[in-house]
Amino acid sequence: MLTRVIILLFFVFIEISHAKQVILSEVPDYKWWYGCAPTAAGMLIGYYDIHGYDGLRYDNLVPGGKAELSTFPSKEGVWQYKAQYAIASPEHVADFYREGYGAKGDDAPPPHHDFNCLADFMGTSQDSVNNSNGSTRFYFYSNGSPLYVADIYSYGIRDFSGLYGIWEYINYCGYGTHDPANDYTMFNQYVDTYVSGGFSFADFMSEIDSGRPVIIHLEGHSMLGYGYDTNGNIIYVHDTWNEGDHTMTWGGTYGGMKLIGVTCVHLTGGSPVPIPHSIMLISSGVLLIFVRRKI
Repeated sequence: MLTRVIILLFFVFIEISHAKQVILSEVPDYKWWYGCAPTAAGMLIGYYDIHGYDGLRYDNLVPGGKAELSTFPSKEGVWQYKAQYAIASPEHVADFYREGYGAKGDDAPPPHHDFNCLADFMGTSQDSVNNSNGSTRFYFYSNGSPLYVADIYSYGIRDFSGLYGIWEYINYCGYGTHDPANDYTMFNQYVDTYVSGGFSFADFMSEIDSGRPVIIHLEGHSMLGYGYDTNGNIIYVHDTWNEGDHTMTWGGTYGGMKLIGVTCVHLTGGSPVPIPHSIMLISSGVLLIFVRRKI
């Protein structure tokens, strides 16, 4: 009897020890700002604006200074944060969001302002691409394969695609590949619980482990995913509605809406991190010592 108890405890220990939790730190948490999709994209670019990526700097993704970690509290029509300008600028709202959420046919007559924010490039709220106020369109391959920027470019649906708009905004800020016909750094993909062969929980973990937040698409809403817990296949999200950490089960629902897909962004074109002046002086001193010893 004692032996059986010991074996049982051993197996429980093994099961617990395999659980893994990874949550990215200092991930922006932004309140809904004239569209959930540009707000989710704003949190993603805000993260890279703050932290850089792969040893490079991307500190112009939110122009005017470092992106804020939160835009709570905020009030529509009052731009209090740099990140809000990057998500949906006053010019965007004046041209495309004139009669409130859900309205259609209310765009100002052209010419419109020069595009300067995510919502502009993503087609959010724009009658010309048949988007009602606050809405953005994303395309997916029905077989669960990744749909890349290069694919969207070749199909000629650039003006209608939220993903392509994210690519355009990143390039507008001075980063990215600048070559949409051959860009495979960003993609949309259905999740595997929605379409067989789609983006899996293991794929999500790989993105987070690599320091890359993921835009999460529900049936009717977009959020930002920034962490996971293998105990229950839990993902951590900032939902654009309520401040703080929130969770959902992979393949489940959030706010009554089912998880259907993701958008992944792998940045390129950043600037090298400058060497601090003090380190440069030390390096110079080491070089001088080396030369003297050779002499």
